[in-house]
Amino acid sequence: MAQITVSDDILANIKDQVVLITVQGGSSGIGRATAQLCLDLGARVVVGDLNPPNPEFKDTEKVHYLEVDVTSWEIQRNMFDQADKLFGGIDHVFANAGVGPTTDFLDINLNEAGELQPPNLRTINASLISPLYTINLAQAYMKQLASRRPVRTGSIVLTASASSFQNFSAPDYTIAKHGVLGMVRGLVHKLEIECNIRLNAVAPSWTQTGMVPADYIRAMGVPVQSPEVVAQSVVLLFADEARHGEVIYSSEGKFQEINKADGGLLSMARKLLFNDDNLEGVMRSMNARAAQS
Repeated sequence: MAQITVSDDILANIKDQVVLITVQGGSSGIGRATAQLCLDLGARVVVGDLNPPNPEFKDTEKVHYLEVDVTSWEIQRNMFDQADKLFGGIDHVFANAGVGPTTDFLDINLNEAGELQPPNLRTINASLISPLYTINLAQAYMKQLASRRPVRTGSIVLTASASSFQNFSAPDYTIAKHGVLGMVRGLVHKLEIECNIRLNAVAPSWTQTGMVPADYIRAMGVPVQSPEVVAQSVVLLFADEARHGEVIYSSEGKFQEINKADGGLLSMARKLLFNDDNLEGVMRSMNARAAQS
């Protein structure tokens, strides 16, 4: 897998475009860094976050903050509606929602009557369900924009993780991030064919955010990258219209596409599985038949 070089010329393509960042914690970390990079490149930005923005990150004609709980469908829907009205459309969406681990799903929780209670789904709701809401809303609003004026391809970028494709002892977080990778693989074809929308993901290694004890990890001799590094990969996926169905892994300031590339996850799976190509071919045929009936 070849390393990716992030070119300033490519990033400049988002000038004057509208970017919506839907997050838990977008006023800091990867969401904050991405918003700032987009603004620096001349884009217009809407940040939806439950937390208030940093004092220096105030509303201007180029950036707007909306108080948003991304786990609520109704609140996300209102956010998209406000963003659309503010700037007359939405070109790119960054679904950066997520929280850290909450439970290992093995805890035994009892109510006062001694009855077993369901596990805590906070991480699943924030890191898995909310991006699904975001994708559904994004494609609806991007279709509306396409009906009003000619547009280039819209794009959606999800936040996966290095834990999306390996063992990671944070069960609910790992389940959610594997699911995000599944969103890319399950929706990429239909979004392209039916909606002219590109879907990609970033998969950062250890990154300095509110969820990561950076000093502790560095003390173990493990590198921790800045959120500004990850922001570059997000904006690259916005700006480069050739990128679709990709997952960009970042570590120590270096970038690799690891999903579609030769030697990447999909090509390795094809080497391991029998009749792998038949799976997608049969499913597409079944979908086409269902659409005609």
